[in-house]
Amino acid sequence: MVGRVRKGHPVADVVHEVRRLLEADGLSVDHRIVWRKREVRRETARAVKAGTKLVVCIGGDGMVLQVATVLAGSGVPLGIVPTGTGNLLAGNLQLPHAPEDAVRTALTGRRRRIDLGRITVGGKRRSFTVACGVGFDADVMDGTDPTQKGRWGKIAYIASAIRETGNIRNGPHTITLDGVRTETDAAQVLVANFGRVPPGIKVRGVRADDGILDVFVIRADGPLPALLAGWEALRQAGPGESDGGRVVRTRARKIRIDTDPPRRVEVDGSVIGSTPVKISVKPSALTVMVPRR
Repeated sequence: MVGRVRKGHPVADVVHEVRRLLEADGLSVDHRIVWRKREVRRETARAVKAGTKLVVCIGGDGMVLQVATVLAGSGVPLGIVPTGTGNLLAGNLQLPHAPEDAVRTALTGRRRRIDLGRITVGGKRRSFTVACGVGFDADVMDGTDPTQKGRWGKIAYIASAIRETGNIRNGPHTITLDGVRTETDAAQVLVANFGRVPPGIKVRGVRADDGILDVFVIRADGPLPALLAGWEALRQAGPGESDGGRVVRTRARKIRIDTDPPRRVEVDGSVIGSTPVKISVKPSALTVMVPRR
């Protein structure tokens, strides 16, 4: 069991509560509370090497992503007790938030194998579980004040999105999908493994266990076209161009995105760098404990 301490978040209290619940079930528990991302990866790798049967992660999307990156391909299942702001993966998997219910899911739920996205930015290779965004949504994430996020939660993201909408503009993109290169103007490119991005908004037809990624190229110059593009993306159930022509949806296993000038890139809600990026999918790489229903 691993949890990461963040200022303003009582993670340590949740860790101790989760440990109590696990031990009450007769389990032997080794737990770690860490401060840095590299510590998360190191402790998770140590647990895998020691033959741990289940890793329970307590934290938000950033924490979950660090643990998932190490568990990928290991076969060790991941249990999640969500304590973050967005909780993207937990929301897509419909995981409970209450520690007692989350622990019960980790112990008695069913195993679900999902794909994992891989991305190379600035020479560094990273992973994502839910989605990778280039452009507008990365600007929103970058513009969200951490203090406000801790205080207001998802409302802080909404406020940042409203501020950034006035700046939304199309820009030149070169997008290569499974070796086929296309040049187009876009305000946003979203590569999705799950359909709920952001939380509460579901795009139809995106599956996290089909060994392929869904790619959305969104065109919008200004707030109103951006709103219409978002509506078209939600209505579109499969590949092709939307009725209004503002969204092109396709699927690919290998993706490269180049822009001029460079644009911000985010994965699972965290900005990690700027274009160009290379993206691929690792099918059925991660095993997650989910509700039996």
